[in-house]
Amino acid sequence: MKNNFEKLFTALLILVVICVTLLLLLVGVRGLHSLTRALIDLSYFGAFLAGILGTSSLMISFFPPQIVAFLMGTPNLGFNPLLVGISMGFGAGVGQYLHYYVGAGGRFLFSEKRRASIEKWKTRVSRYGPLLIFLFAVTPLTPDDLIWIPLGMMKYPKLKALVSAIIGKTVMLTICSYGGYYGIRIIQKYLVGLGG
Repeated sequence: MKNNFEKLFTALLILVVICVTLLLLLVGVRGLHSLTRALIDLSYFGAFLAGILGTSSLMISFFPPQIVAFLMGTPNLGFNPLLVGISMGFGAGVGQYLHYYVGAGGRFLFSEKRRASIEKWKTRVSRYGPLLIFLFAVTPLTPDDLIWIPLGMMKYPKLKALVSAIIGKTVMLTICSYGGYYGIRIIQKYLVGLGG
C-alpha cells in the first residue's frame, strides 16, 4: 500500500514539474514580464512562488529567480533584501526538490540489476551529499537537475537533501537581492553619467 502511494505521489510530482516547464515555455517573454510583476505585487509570498517557479522547470530555467530577487531587492520597492532572499530561497529549494521525485520515478524504469548499481552510489554520495547539493544550489549557472535526478534514483535521504538545497538557494538569492539593493544605485549613477 505504501509503495503504491509513493508511486502515485511521485507520478503526480513529475506531472507538476512537466506542467510548470510547459507553462513557462508557453507564456513566453512578454508573459514572463507580466508574471514577474504579479509575483512582485504578492510581496514575500510572491518571492516564495518565484523561487518555486524558477527552479521547478526541467533542465533550463525559463524564469530565473535570480532576476526576480535582484528586482525585488531594489530600494524603491521597499522590500527587505534579506527577507526576499529567505522567502525566495525557501521556494527555490522546494522547487528544486521536486526533481528528486523525477529521479525517484525514473528509478522504476530501470531493471533490478541497474537499481542495485545505482544504490551503490548512495554510500559514496552520503558523506559529501549535503556539501555537493549546497554547491550546486548556491551556484547560479549549474543545472541542479544533474544532481537531483540521480539523488532521487538512489533514494538519498529526503530531509538532508531538502535542507541543503534551501540553504544553498537562500544564500544565492540573498546575494542577488542585496545585489539589487546596492547595485541598482551604481547602475543608475552609471546611466546618468552616460546621459550627461
